[in-house]
Amino acid sequence: MNSDCNTKEPKRFQTPLKRARGPGSAGDGTGHFMTQRATAAVSFVLLVFLAVVFVLLAGADYERARRVVGEPLVATGLVFTAAAFTWHMKLGMQVIIEDYVHHELLKYALLTANILFCAAIFFLALISVGRVTFGF
Repeated sequence: MNSDCNTKEPKRFQTPLKRARGPGSAGDGTGHFMTQRATAAVSFVLLVFLAVVFVLLAGADYERARRVVGEPLVATGLVFTAAAFTWHMKLGMQVIIEDYVHHELLKYALLTANILFCAAIFFLALISVGRVTFGF
């Protein structure tokens, strides 16, 4: 018999511990964990970018700040920063909700609200950068 990881083992070949644990609560915790760590690493790099922009704009007047934020490279960096921060925030709150909310209907409502809130924050940031960059 092939002992490939993708095939299900017959129950008779599983240890009692494996039968008790099964695939886990959702079966995809590792992917979620790695995505959260990746967004944290990307957010750290983008935070350094954001700090550099803030230092460059320290003491600048409104028009200079608008010109700097309107530069394509800076505007793109700000959009990526908003995306990474809100995605990381969504993942973190999702874990908290899944771990600590036990009522299924409330859990579903909070997970949906989490997605909508993070999407709204991202789109507000996107619109703000777009208004400064394109003047609409």
